[in-house]
Amino acid sequence: MASLLLVFLFAACASVPLPEREGVVLYRKKCGACHRPYAPTEIRAAGWDKTFAEMKNRARLTPEEIETIRRYLEPDFASAHGATLPGR
Repeated sequence: MASLLLVFLFAACASVPLPEREGVVLYRKKCGACHRPYAPTEIRAAGWDKTFAEMKNRARLTPEEIETIRRYLEPDFASAHGATLPGR
């Protein structure tokens, strides 16, 4: 029973691999400092819009960093959800 619980906890905490392209280093640094960085497809459009609004101050993101992170996330977001990220 305990081993089953450990497997479940590991699966719940495992992160989805992040695409390696321009912006990934900044995304990992800023968005992974306090929690695992979420894969672009893990959060819907309204969720990313809310996340950017909340994390702008918490992660001390400059407007340029926000744009870099948006450009990093957008290719996978668009292919998974059929839209661009809000706020563009």
